[in-house]
This record gives sequence, C-alpha cells and structure tokens, in this order.
Amino acid sequence: MKRTTAAAAALTLTLGLAACQPEPVPTPNPEPAPAEAGSVMSEDRLNEVLADISAQIAAADAVADADELGDRVLAPAREMRAGQYALTAVTGGSIATPPIAVDSQSSAVVATTKWPRVAEVITTIPTGSNLPLLIFLVQENPRDKFGMWSWVRLFPGTESPATTRPAIGSAPVAPDQDGLLMTPEETLAAYADLLNNRTDSEFAATFTEEPHRAGHWQTVDSLATAVEAAGTVTQNSAVSDYDTYAIGTHDGGAIVMGLLNQEIVLTRTVEDATLSVGPILAYGEDPTVDGSLTASYLLSVAFYIPPATDGEGQITVLGAEQALLDVVRAAPAPAEGEDGEAAEGEGAEDGEDGEATEDAENTEDDTADDA
Repeated sequence: MKRTTAAAAALTLTLGLAACQPEPVPTPNPEPAPAEAGSVMSEDRLNEVLADISAQIAAADAVADADELGDRVLAPAREMRAGQYALTAVTGGSIATPPIAVDSQSSAVVATTKWPRVAEVITTIPTGSNLPLLIFLVQENPRDKFGMWSWVRLFPGTESPATTRPAIGSAPVAPDQDGLLMTPEETLAAYADLLNNRTDSEFAATFTEEPHRAGHWQTVDSLATAVEAAGTVTQNSAVSDYDTYAIGTHDGGAIVMGLLNQEIVLTRTVEDATLSVGPILAYGEDPTVDGSLTASYLLSVAFYIPPATDGEGQITVLGAEQALLDVVRAAPAPAEGEDGEAAEGEGAEDGEDGEATEDAENTEDDTADDA
C-alpha cells in the first residue's frame, strides 16, 4: 500500500481542423504556483472537518457498525473501529467500545503544495475516559477529502512538542525524511523490534520508557504463565502495509504515527491437558483451545522524533491504541505416534489437568485506556 506520488501531470491538447478558417490554438494560462507553501487548511476549516468526523463516528457508534462510518473516517481508523465494535459484540458488552472525541485542544497542519497532506489534533478528553487522543488527519490526493486516518490515546503526563499554529502551517515530513534521529519508517521498524526482543533489542536504549510496551510484555508473560501446564505462547509485532505519516515540530523534529500488525499465538502442546482462555480470546466461542489460537491486532502508535544532534537523544512514544481484529483457531496437529504422545495428565498442575484459564489478556487492551 506504499505509494509513489507523481510530481506533475501531463497536459494534452487535442486540436480539430475547421472546415474553413482554423480556430486559434488556446494558450494555457494556469494559476501561478505560490512562491512559498502555506497552510493547507485554516483553523476554521479544520474545525468543520472535525465536526463531520464527530458526526460520522456518533452515527456508527449508535448502531455499533463500521459500515455506517462515512468518508471522513479512513483506513486504518475504520478497520480499528470495526474491530472494537466486534469485540464489544462477542463479549456481550462486557468489553466496552472505547470512546472517541475529536474536539480540538491544539492542532497543526502542514504547509505544502503537494500531497498527501497531514494534520494532527490533540483532542479534549472523551466522555468516559481520562486521557485525550492524538489523531492524524490525511488527505491522500486532490480528489479525496481530509479524514481521520488513525488515532492513539496519549500516555499520562505526555507533553506533545510544540508545533507551528495552523494559520502558518508546519513543515511536511516524508516517511524517509533525513535530518532526524531516525526516519519515521526506521522508527516504526525499530519499535517493532523492541516489542519483539525486549531488552535484547539493539534499539532498547533508543526509546524513552512508556507504559505500552511494559503492558504488552506483561500480557504475554501472564498468558505464558497461565498456559504453561498445557501449551505455549508466542507473539510477534511487524510493520503493517499502511503508510507512515508525520508532521514537523517547531524544533525541527517530527510527530509520527504508524501501524504495527501484532499476533499472539497460543498452542496446546500437552495432549491430555486443557488449555482455556478468557472471554476476549475466546471471542464468543468455547474457551477451551484444542489446537492453536491466533489473535490478530492492529496497533496504532505515535512518536516524537527529535532532530539529529550528533546521533544523541531518544525517541519518545507519545501514545498507542490497540484493536483486536480477529481470533482464528486451528485444529491440533496430527499425533506423532506413541513416542510423541503425552502421558495422561502430563503437564497438569494440582490435578487440574493443565487447565489454564487466562483473564490476564485484558491487560493489553486496558493498557492504552488506563495508561
């Protein structure tokens, strides 16, 4: 889904021959390009766009149906919201759909003559929550509308770096922009590596401490402990196919938002043991897992990347929002024969036949809300 943006369009003039005297050839007279790029959207216009987004989200929330989201809510925000509605449905409402507010506390808009165009908004605190959101709005091309592309829930105590007010406009930042501690694309890949490899990651010192990764690791560890008598848990985070967007800060740095695909896989490895999961991973089905279960998430994450200064400094993770998109089960692998079969009750703890009911899975979804 990565794009190559065309720098210019070709103008073709088709001329017809008149029967008598030829018509004069029209002379193109385009508007002169501005000497300097200005803000692509006024603050008043931004507020109108935000009002449209708010109305479309409210309409979809009323029926818990992402198909009711209008053209101001773009992917991946649309995909994440669909996942949140689905989780509320399969858990019978015990897991509420997180509230979204788009009323602006502060905002920034790029100053550019090109596309895509980006704006960022720090919102008021949504009703029923205790943290504001950071949302990114994107206009992909001249024919598209500005729409909410994705959002994160800001971590407590987060101080967003200063940006230039919308009337003037902020510097656009490309995914491979140099002059920063890392490019936006490199930053997203480095954070995925950190989530996967923890303190063994070569990027362990690149990012400041923040609650999402601690909550993510705690969730995986809690699941592993809960199912160790019956099976195993693995996880993986990888850069998604969605684009990465950024907007310049007043100090020459950048605020960046990108998406990671995440998977948590539980596999029953002890034949006669019972592996059970809690209501989120059960996803409306039997909590007992006979073979394997794969939970797929989409993680939206935002960073502040400082300008490059002798390669020193750290990247700040500003916030995150994770949505469970799907849970898929697979049948157990065929038995390997008597030599590969587990003995009756093997791996069971205290006569429980290895049952490992896991409610700690809630931790990760709650991390973004409670952080």
